[in-house]
Amino acid sequence: MKEIVNKEQLLDSHGRIVTAGYSRHMNFVLDKKYARGPRLKEWDFYQIHFDGRYVLQLTLGHVSYAMQTSATLLDIATGNRHFIGKTAPVRLSFKRSMPTNPEVAHNLQYFSDNFHVQFETTDKFRRLALTCNDYHGIKAEINLMLTNVSKSKEKMVIATPFDKSKQWYLNYKENCFTVNGYVRIADVAYQIQNGFGLLDWGRGVWPFHHKWVWGNGGTTVNGKNFGFNIGWGFGNTSAATENAFFYDNKMYKLGEVQEIKLGDVYRYIDQDERFVFDVEPIYDNFTKTHIAWVNNRCHQIFGKWSGYVVLDDGTTMEIPPFVAFCEHADNRW
Repeated sequence: MKEIVNKEQLLDSHGRIVTAGYSRHMNFVLDKKYARGPRLKEWDFYQIHFDGRYVLQLTLGHVSYAMQTSATLLDIATGNRHFIGKTAPVRLSFKRSMPTNPEVAHNLQYFSDNFHVQFETTDKFRRLALTCNDYHGIKAEINLMLTNVSKSKEKMVIATPFDKSKQWYLNYKENCFTVNGYVRIADVAYQIQNGFGLLDWGRGVWPFHHKWVWGNGGTTVNGKNFGFNIGWGFGNTSAATENAFFYDNKMYKLGEVQEIKLGDVYRYIDQDERFVFDVEPIYDNFTKTHIAWVNNRCHQIFGKWSGYVVLDDGTTMEIPPFVAFCEHADNRW
């Protein structure tokens, strides 16, 4: 696998990836003036898991012709789901404000008459705020502080080409945020104390039809943060996969991972058997969108994960059961 250890330009002047591979920090320098093609997609997606059963998802992004911001609150024990969202024609000013480096301080915002969203990034914290005065009669307020932010903390960063030379995907995933704050959607409200957060940050020119498998989660092991990220099915990953696990803010890189169905249980295992987990499904957060030419479907399956990982020094570490997810998406957008 190709690791990028120094700063490199992501795209050449023709809109092609210069060097495909992975990095532990944002070492890919993205200049969007070289992004060719009609389907530039950019998003910041945060997911927070708390109290062992609740999941909060926040999104702010665009697909060139339309922008969307949304919040979803799930109770995976009961299946109760609350959603608010805003979709509008994308403004040029909004596209320009989408940052090209998630590790640099910035303030990403969207404001309309009844929907205010702000994702603030600093060297010490990330703050997520949302206010909705009226979404089909629903009001909402979210104010969260994400900590465990440091320059030394390792992330999963990958530059992936697709079959067509001017299509590409730059993805940055950061696990193991500690999350505290408040969420209220309609008549449901929670104080979040020491939740687990992740950031999925994506920029790319994608093909119209694409599929993927993506799994992620976090917990505490031996008093230290543990998390993982697995994914495949999109683009040419011969230079690097996005499979990895994290322990005590260090990333442990993995090769290919398989998903095996064993009756009612799923098993995820990498080629070197350094990441082996069995999963008992709890809840399928199935979503679909079919408007005009847009046809997206996703099964995001939350379950109880348990297994082991092997550290770089050969130490085998048992991971007690915790809740995480793996999703299968089939999108046309």
